[in-house]
Amino acid sequence: MRVEALKYRSEQNLDIIIFVDFNVMSEEHTKRWNIAEIAYKKLLVNKYNFLSDTYRDEDDYFQMGPEERTAYVLNKQIEFVGEEKLREALMAAWNMIKPDPDRVLGIR
Repeated sequence: MRVEALKYRSEQNLDIIIFVDFNVMSEEHTKRWNIAEIAYKKLLVNKYNFLSDTYRDEDDYFQMGPEERTAYVLNKQIEFVGEEKLREALMAAWNMIKPDPDRVLGIR
């Protein structure tokens, strides 16, 4: 599930959206959260650009192994928005999909 977790305007006057993925892998009974994508645009521009387009054009990106590529992407995301904004996006995504126990149990 992809969630539009955080939308804000940066100090450089960029409109930024951070998308978070929440994946449940049923066979392994594991849950995985990750920053899926970061979209950005300048003021008065209608089209968003995606951060992934900037580093996927680099030759080194395709020569990396999966773990190295994941670390590289996370580093690029931290450089672009900062660790605090990524943490804020993860918490916002959690709060959006967090189950309400009363509702699940039919109390409300």
